[in-house]
Amino acid sequence: METRKDRIINSAKVLFAEKGFSATGLREIAQRADVSLGNIYNYFKSKEEIFNAIFDAQEITGFLAESFEEIVDNFPFNIERAILSVKRVVDDNIDLYRLAFIDLIEFGGRYTNRMLEYIINFGKSFFQEKLTQQALDGKLKNLDYDFFTNFFMFSMITFFSISNILPVLKVNNYSDEELSDMIAQVVLNGIIR
Repeated sequence: METRKDRIINSAKVLFAEKGFSATGLREIAQRADVSLGNIYNYFKSKEEIFNAIFDAQEITGFLAESFEEIVDNFPFNIERAILSVKRVVDDNIDLYRLAFIDLIEFGGRYTNRMLEYIINFGKSFFQEKLTQQALDGKLKNLDYDFFTNFFMFSMITFFSISNILPVLKVNNYSDEELSDMIAQVVLNGIIR
């Protein structure tokens, strides 16, 4: 059941995504959430505090945790499943990723940076040790896997976020599985024969 606080956050998320942070008023948020303006102040001190609450990285990583746990043992040989997991999390939270652009403009990326740092470190906690061990076992090239996990998580989140916003990327021409397989092939094998 959605609490009053959740209604305020979800209403603000929609309004911020539609109008931007500066153009959205607390009265509009209260009206959309069907609460009084005073109720907002029971939960939040300011509009910026609501904006901050929207960028709850722990909630997002909760969606990733279950699928990452299933694939970590065979990673990166099943990297397409990790890509698919990231795509589904981005698709399910696209308003949040749209707000990242507003955050970049209005707050210099403060909230997005914090959220992405948390998500990237979360991905590292699952994959970096496995990658390093597989390199030691001779199954993978000896690379900087700290860089690889940063690149992998950031590039997947960015690619899928932008592909939801800008249709020119034409990713809708493919199923999620086809798309994750194609990206996996490039990540694992490159494009040179």
